[in-house]
Amino acid sequence: MLDVKYYKDYRHNYLIIKDNNSMSENVYQRKMVTENRIKGLLVSQERYINGDILLYYEITSKQSLFSVYGGKRMGMDDLRRLLVQLKIVNDMLQKYLLDGKSLLLMPEYIFQNIETGEYSFLYYPNAEEDSLPRLMDFLISRVDNEDMEAVETVYKLADLVSREQFVLDEALKWFQEDGEGETRESNEENWDQTRESPNDFWQEEQRGKIEKETLEMQREAPKEDKSKKIIARFVSVWGVCLVCVGALVYVGYFYELSYEEEIYMTGGWIATAAFMVGSAGWALYTLFFQRKQPQKQKAQEEIQSYAPAYESSTQTPAPDIGNTVYIPWTENCENKLYCLDRKKKCHIGLGSLPLTVGKLAGAVDMVLDESSVSRMHAKFSREGNKIYITDLNSTNGTFKNGMRLTPNASERIEPGDEIRLGKLKFIYR
Repeated sequence: MLDVKYYKDYRHNYLIIKDNNSMSENVYQRKMVTENRIKGLLVSQERYINGDILLYYEITSKQSLFSVYGGKRMGMDDLRRLLVQLKIVNDMLQKYLLDGKSLLLMPEYIFQNIETGEYSFLYYPNAEEDSLPRLMDFLISRVDNEDMEAVETVYKLADLVSREQFVLDEALKWFQEDGEGETRESNEENWDQTRESPNDFWQEEQRGKIEKETLEMQREAPKEDKSKKIIARFVSVWGVCLVCVGALVYVGYFYELSYEEEIYMTGGWIATAAFMVGSAGWALYTLFFQRKQPQKQKAQEEIQSYAPAYESSTQTPAPDIGNTVYIPWTENCENKLYCLDRKKKCHIGLGSLPLTVGKLAGAVDMVLDESSVSRMHAKFSREGNKIYITDLNSTNGTFKNGMRLTPNASERIEPGDEIRLGKLKFIYR
């Protein structure tokens, strides 16, 4: 069992592992990892504190595989990226004469740069636990059920790992393009021939795991401002018309025109004026209609909201019989973080969890438009009726009631707690 802690100084986040006598016995591996920057491995440094050997792995601006895919699913491209970079790391380890079994492949120890998509793996000298089965279990639980190719590939990998027949080079051939389909088909045939029975691992695991999967949270993309589009089109049309006016003035002033040419000039003036007046009328009408339409829609919604209340008020109220049932706060809670900054109304709803927040769109479930917030700042999760907040290696930290959370540490939040993400302050209700 690894003794793992997280630490943050002024500018860096670290994952710290204390020596369990394996590092002192493998001096070569420890020195190779700490004194070289090996591509694909977390940068580490060796420190001696109170007679103990500690390895500090820098995880600044990186998120664990567990955090990145806590609320979303992995498709075929994600699996390909992970296995390809794992192959690159294994090749680098062979170059430095390091044992590939010392890679910790648990999802909480595989880190990704969410901007570049590059993975960094943690190397711990003489690791005792075989972590590959845990990685396969995680992939099974996070694979996108709608991507059948990805589902099939993950279960193939898990089956080979369970029978200790997994070879990374052979697995990568499944990700080849259709142009190399013969190799891929032959690999699939070989895999089918080595399976013990069609009803053992594949059907049992697929039936049990897929039924437990939850659908990925869908977030609506912000709608574009239609009024800005209307004004932009109006300006472009008037720009063209003004160019035509300039051309007509230039021709009429510097050239002597015949009778027929003057008729054409008059027609040009009329057409240009018609375009200018028409575009102005269209813009004014559209903007006016757009402004009135939400008000009309809002009024209709209010009428509909009052309708059930009116219907219920016309009915005879039923007598209140029996004792009042107490509703605990966990059922009566709004499950929402309300921002205390009046200028930024970025309330965070916690009705559907897990939920990650940050400022990098596409990497988090909810984007917070604040420069002091990290790309992936914090994660909210639920265990039973309890809600927890976890700091995701944020630069400016996550605070609960003024106390800063340790990186990757989870704290339970309750109604009335003040949560601070960077400069944003929230109250939980």
